[in-house]
Amino acid sequence: MGHTCSEKTRKRSRSPRDGARKKRSRSKPSVAHEQHGHIKDSDRPHFRWTRSMSLGPEGRYKVRGHLGDGTFGRVLSAKDRRTGGQVAVKVIKSAEHLRELAEEEAEVLWRIQRSDPPKLMQELQSGPDRSALIVRLLDSFLEPDGHFCMVFEQLGTSLRDFLKRNSARGLYLSDVQVISRQLLQALATLHLLGFIHTDLKCRNVMLRHSSHFSAPSPREPGLATMRPTDCSISLIDFGGCVHQSDDCSRGRAGTRQFRGPELVLGLDWDSPVDMWAAGCVIYMLYFGKRPFSVHESAEHLAMMERLTESCFPPWMLQTAQECQDDEASYELLITEDKKLVWPEGPAGARVEALRPLSAQVLPRHKTFLSFLKGLFQQLGAESF
Repeated sequence: MGHTCSEKTRKRSRSPRDGARKKRSRSKPSVAHEQHGHIKDSDRPHFRWTRSMSLGPEGRYKVRGHLGDGTFGRVLSAKDRRTGGQVAVKVIKSAEHLRELAEEEAEVLWRIQRSDPPKLMQELQSGPDRSALIVRLLDSFLEPDGHFCMVFEQLGTSLRDFLKRNSARGLYLSDVQVISRQLLQALATLHLLGFIHTDLKCRNVMLRHSSHFSAPSPREPGLATMRPTDCSISLIDFGGCVHQSDDCSRGRAGTRQFRGPELVLGLDWDSPVDMWAAGCVIYMLYFGKRPFSVHESAEHLAMMERLTESCFPPWMLQTAQECQDDEASYELLITEDKKLVWPEGPAGARVEALRPLSAQVLPRHKTFLSFLKGLFQQLGAESF
C-alpha cells in the first residue's frame, strides 16, 4: 500500500467479531504519558498476592509464586486445581481502561485460537505446529476487586532475559536460524488471520523452556556462551495487536528501538512494521545487542540509513515532511533533492560510529547478511 498521512480525528475499529465492542485506535498509548485520573499507569499499584491464595471462579487457581511485573500488570505462577497443571496468571492493574485493553487482548487471542488450524497449515505449507508459536490463552476472568486476569500456559524465559543472562553475547547461528524461522512462521500466521502484533521485541518472544547449556562463544574466542536446550518459542503480549482492516493512522505503536521507518516518520503503516521489528529481534539474537540504541527520531532515521547502507525513497521523506505539524516531536530535515539530512554534533557522531550490517556480520555468514538486509529493506530504499 502507499504511505499517506491520516487525519488525527479518524477513528478505527478492530475486525468484525461476535458481539458489540468499542472503537480503538491502532496506536498503543504511550506508557510514559498514559494517565487516567491524573495517575500514570506505571504508578498504579500492582495486585497484592500471597502464596497459596486462590484466584478465579471457585478458587480454581492456587498461586505458587511471582514470575514478573510489567507496566500494566504482574504475572503469577499458579496451579490449576482442575487439571493439576502449572499455569501463568497475568493480573492486570485495577483500572477500567486497563481492564478494557486486557479484555480486547483476550478477545484477539481467543479469535486466533478459534481459527481453523488445518486451513492455516495448508495455506502456510508444512512446518511446526503453529498453535505453539503463539502463547495459548486458557482462561480469563474478573476478580471481585476489579483485577482482570488472563491464564496462560506457563513458558520458559524471554529472549531478552536469556540474552541478558548470557552477558549480551550473540547466539550460535544455527540457534538463530531455528528461532528466526519460528518467529517468521508465527508472524505469517498472524498476518494471514489479518492481525498485526505491533509490539514485537525480545521481551515479547518467549523460549518455551528455560534449560540451557554452556558452549564456546561462536564469535568471541576464549569466552563461553549459553545455548538453549530447546529453541522452541512463543509470541506473547497481544495488548497492542490490531487488525489489518483498521484504517491506517499516524499514531505511534511499539517500542522505539524496534519501530519501523513508517512509524518513526509518522506515515500510515501496516503489517511490514512487524517484519522490521523481527529484523531487530534477529539482529539481537546474532549480536546480543540492539541494532539501534536511540531515543530521538532524527538520529534513529539516520542510523537506519547508516546500518542498511541505503537511502529512504524521496517520495517517502517528502510525504512525511508534508504530514508534520506543530505537535511533531522532531523536525524532519531533507535536502532539495529529497535526501535525509543527518544530525550533527554528538548525535551525528553516534550515527557515524555505527557500522553497517555488511561490516558487522562475519564474512562466512553472507547468507544470513542477505536475509537480515531483506528484513530491513522492504520499503524500496535506494542504495548509497
